[in-house]
Amino acid sequence: MTPLAVIEAKAGDTSPAGGADQDASANRAIRGVATTPSPQHVIPAEAVAFLYLHVDQLRAELFEGKVPEVVLSFDVTDRRTLGHYHLMRNGLGVRWALNLNPVHLARPVCDVLATLLHELAHAWQHEHGTPSKPPHHNREFRDRCEALGIPTDEGGHDLGVRHGTPFEYYCRRHGIAFPPPPGAAEPAAGSPGSPGPTPLLPVPPARPRGWPSRWRRASGCRPACATSSRNCGATWGWRCRPAARCCPGRSRGCCC
Repeated sequence: MTPLAVIEAKAGDTSPAGGADQDASANRAIRGVATTPSPQHVIPAEAVAFLYLHVDQLRAELFEGKVPEVVLSFDVTDRRTLGHYHLMRNGLGVRWALNLNPVHLARPVCDVLATLLHELAHAWQHEHGTPSKPPHHNREFRDRCEALGIPTDEGGHDLGVRHGTPFEYYCRRHGIAFPPPPGAAEPAAGSPGSPGPTPLLPVPPARPRGWPSRWRRASGCRPACATSSRNCGATWGWRCRPAARCCPGRSRGCCC
């Protein structure tokens, strides 16, 4: 987990409680579509179904079912942002929407679930606590995250995971590889009883059409250049301009 990644929340919604059943029904319908395999899906339906499974298990086991039936989205945002929770309805009128930045879905499953849990904590606070003004990470929220085992700071920066906490026990109950304690040796890949970290997706999802500038900003790379065939090893496997025109400070030689 990178300590520079920020997990955000977006400002509030005052929808009456009477519409909760209708909102939950709408979100269940969206879940059904998102988890049905389709060639149009940017995120594989199997991965989405896996995340929804853990959404419901986290809600039940760590929040006693006191978090609404959230719906997941996968909109590309700033590459420093792991995810955000919409406290208000999103552009489609959907309530309780939780976004995971797909640029970061190739992280270990434990890390992705920690982001998911962070956003569920925002949902919990909005329903049962005292949300604060932006950036929405007040003392109550930070204490809740610390108790769960996913500490964060006032800016929403990811501070890793804690051992001996509900989140660690959750991961171990469900067979999710958890980082070793500080100072312990990393388990060898394939060691019996000590599975190494498995990424949620083998690589970040392919760049969707219609979003070139946003994905370029998020990945830090540019698409292929017709004048060169040299592959710079960018995240997306794109090809770069000649070496003389590449930025030496960019990760893995990506063009600027």
